[in-house]
Order: sequence, then structure tokens, then C-alpha cells
Amino acid sequence: MNSFESDDGHVIVRLDRGDLALESIERACTTHEVDTGAVVTGIGTFSTLNIHYVDRTDLPDEQTDRNVSRELTGAWEVTDINGVIANGEPHLHVTAFDGDRTVGGHLEQGCEINVLGEITIRKLPGLELERRPNDRQILQLKRR
Repeated sequence: MNSFESDDGHVIVRLDRGDLALESIERACTTHEVDTGAVVTGIGTFSTLNIHYVDRTDLPDEQTDRNVSRELTGAWEVTDINGVIANGEPHLHVTAFDGDRTVGGHLEQGCEINVLGEITIRKLPGLELERRPNDRQILQLKRR
């Protein structure tokens, strides 16, 4: 992984074969002191794609019953990664295609780069956000 920061608060993260996407983005947030920001674009290829998504509308109290996790291997062309960084913690979504199917969901740890990855992070100075659980234990953005 390599990362580069512009004078106006953009951080470009270059991911190389074998790098882990989310873990590298988290490291770039620490290195470049991204407290509140947005991942505005992300492209690349994964050999391992780990996601989760909500597959129900009744939202049971137990959070583990709300999500379906998928661990997918193969050559995945990433068409987009985006989301919000609050209190230095990214909440990102990904869309990827393997030649036969397109999948999307919350980007999880362990997504290994196959060929390359390029992520753009935009710092949002003057705004301090964090995620706090509501009465249903859903983490929502709030001002700090």
C-alpha cells in the first residue's frame, strides 16, 4: 500500500497485489489523520471478496440475525467502493463483478487485492461525526 495526500485534503491510496483493502484504507485514515471524510471512489480487483448485507425487513433485536455474510474467491472486478468515514472509522460499500454475477454489500476485512486498487478519500474539515446506536442498535451518524 502507498498513499498520497494533496494540498486540498484528498488522499489517494494505491493498493498492490496481496494488500487488504479495508485494512489499508483504515491505515491511510490513521496516517493522513482523516477523522471525518468520504471515500468518493474506489476501483480495482480482488481475489477475495468479503461482504455482508441486510436481507430482511423486520430487523430483529439480535444484530447477528440481520445480516448475511459472503466470503467469495476468484477474480472480482471492483466497480465501486464508497462510503463515509466518521471518527476515523470507515463504513464502506462495494460493488464487484466476476464475469457472471454482480454482488454488493458492506466491505469487510480480508478483501485481498488481486492486481491493483485505487481509492480516493476526501477529508471533510470542520465536520466531526461519529456513529452512535439508536434504540434498535443501528449505528447512526451524529455530530460529535
